[in-house]
Amino acid sequence: MANRVIVAGGGASGLAAAIFAAENGAKVTILEHKDRVGKKLLMTGNGRCNLTNMSDIRGKFYSSDADSLHKIYDTLVRFDAIKTRQFFKGLGLYTKEKRDGGVYPVSEQAAVVLDVLRSACDRLGVRIRTDCEITAIHPNQTEGAVSVTQSVYGDKEQNKRGRKSGVVSEKRETIKYDRLILATGGKAASVSGSDGSGYELVKRLGHRMIEPLPALVQLRCEGSFFKALSGVRAQCRIRLLTDGREMASEEGELQLTDYGISGIPVFQLSRLASRALYDGKQCEAGIDFLPYIEDNDDQVFGKGIEMFSYKTVEELLSGLVHKKIAAVVCRQNGIGLGATVGQTGVEKVSDCIRMLTDFRVRITAPNSFENAQVCCGGVPLGEVNENFASRKFPNIYIIGELLDCDGVCGGYNLQWAWATGAIAGRDAALQMSGQ
Repeated sequence: MANRVIVAGGGASGLAAAIFAAENGAKVTILEHKDRVGKKLLMTGNGRCNLTNMSDIRGKFYSSDADSLHKIYDTLVRFDAIKTRQFFKGLGLYTKEKRDGGVYPVSEQAAVVLDVLRSACDRLGVRIRTDCEITAIHPNQTEGAVSVTQSVYGDKEQNKRGRKSGVVSEKRETIKYDRLILATGGKAASVSGSDGSGYELVKRLGHRMIEPLPALVQLRCEGSFFKALSGVRAQCRIRLLTDGREMASEEGELQLTDYGISGIPVFQLSRLASRALYDGKQCEAGIDFLPYIEDNDDQVFGKGIEMFSYKTVEELLSGLVHKKIAAVVCRQNGIGLGATVGQTGVEKVSDCIRMLTDFRVRITAPNSFENAQVCCGGVPLGEVNENFASRKFPNIYIIGELLDCDGVCGGYNLQWAWATGAIAGRDAALQMSGQ
C-alpha cells in the first residue's frame, strides 16, 4: 500500500514535499491553516518570485555552527539551482537568469509559480485541506496521528452565531499517517500564515530550539534626526559593529526611514544584528555615504575645500550627498544654517566630510517578525538526518524555515525550501511503513 503522507503547511517547502512524495507513489494530504496555500510565495521577490540563484552558494547561508553549515551546503549540492529550474520546467514553467544570478519565472509573476504548483498537486491527486489547524501530534515509530481542527465558514445569513470571522462550526478529527512532514514555516510575515505554531509542535516532540529571531528585516536605530531623513535613498557601504568590533559589511542602496535604516544591504546584515542584540551586545551601523571617493582625494578632504569658501557648508556637502543628509551632518557638528565654508574653517568642514564616511548610528532592535522576510534560528540541523527525518521520530520530517538555516537575499531561502521539500518528500514516499 502507498504511504500516507501528511504535509503540515502549504508554503514553498510543503508544496515541493507534497509533489515529490506524490510523484513517488505516496497518498498525500496537505493541511494548511490559512484559507489557501502559497500566500507567502505570492509575496516573494516583490511579487516576481526570485525562485533561486545560480551564483556560488558558499557564504550565502547562516546557521548556529560549522557542522550545520556543512549540512546546508551538502543539501544544496544534492538539490541545487539547476535541479530547481528543471523541476519547474517539468511543471511547464520556464525561467530566466538575471545578471546577479537570480532566477525568475519568464513572466516575473509569483502567481504563475503558485499556479503550476497547485496544478501539479491536482494532477497527482494531492488533497489540499485549508483552514486546518494541527493541535497535537501523536507520534509513533510506525504509525502516528495528528489532531486537527478545521474551521467551516459560511456567509452572513448562515452564520447564526454572528461571529465576525464567519466561522459556522469547527470540525475536530484525528488523522493517521505513515509519514508526517512539518513544513509550517517560521514566524516571519505572519500575514502569510507563518505564525510560529510549528515551533511549538516540534518542541512538544522534544526537539531543541535555537531562538527564532527576525532576519532580512529593517533595523531600528537611535536618533531624532531620522524623521528628517525619512524617504532618502543613497548608495552606501554599511559596516555592522558589535561591541565595537566590525562583524560584516555590505554595499548597496540604503533606505532611511523615520525609525532607522532599511534596504538590501541592511537586510543582509540584519540577522547578525538580531542575534547580537538578543545576546545583549551593543550594535552600531557605520554608514559610508561616500564609497565612491578615495580617502586621499585632496579635492574633497584637503585644500580643495578652500576653493569653495564662498559656499555655505550645507551647499558644499549637498554636492556630495543628499541635501537632507547634509543638513543633518551640519546640525550634528553645530554648524548653523547659512554659515559659509570660509566662516566655518577648513578643519571643521573636513570633520563633516569625514563624518559622511563613517556616520555612526546605534541599532536598538530589528523590526518585528511581521516585517521580516525570514527567521534565523529554529530546530538544530543535528536533530534531523540527511533526509530531514527527525532523529527522535524517524517517520516525522522537519523542513524549510523550521530548521536553523537562513540565507541572504536573492532567492537563496526559496532554494532551501525547494531542496528540503524535494528531499524529504521523496524519502517519505519511498520509506516503507513500519520500517
